[in-house]
Amino acid sequence: MKTIKTFADEHGFEATDVWAFTAQWVNEMDVDQPLYAVLESYRVMEENAIHERDTEAFMDYLAQCSWDVEQAGRQFADAFHGQWESLEEYAEQTIEDTGFMSLKAERTGEEVWLSYEDVLKFCRDNSLETPKPDMSVWESEYTVSRNGYIFASL
Repeated sequence: MKTIKTFADEHGFEATDVWAFTAQWVNEMDVDQPLYAVLESYRVMEENAIHERDTEAFMDYLAQCSWDVEQAGRQFADAFHGQWESLEEYAEQTIEDTGFMSLKAERTGEEVWLSYEDVLKFCRDNSLETPKPDMSVWESEYTVSRNGYIFASL
């Protein structure tokens, strides 16, 4: 097994930085060789320009990738959608930001996208409540980590 110093030297990292990272994250790894997993995580984060501020999110995503460090590194930038109180809060904000709302058609079960402006206008014109996001659609497309990070299913 490589030491932290050997690993740092081989990859051109500062040994003290690697040691601090390892000390913080080694107990979070649910694998047979947690030290190896942490060291590989450090390397992959550097190679994929994953910022230090996103370390906790990356570690949560790593767990969702069955601890496959290479896969997590490749997919993290596309999958990561920030930290939210809930998936519903994320869905509501995304609908507001994008102007589109996903709904399931009752008869066919197909997913359709509607202009949120049109939905709001229809509700106003017909004295209806504004619909909440169809969470079954969002739950099929996203997961929420234990720390509230939202990840798209890729």
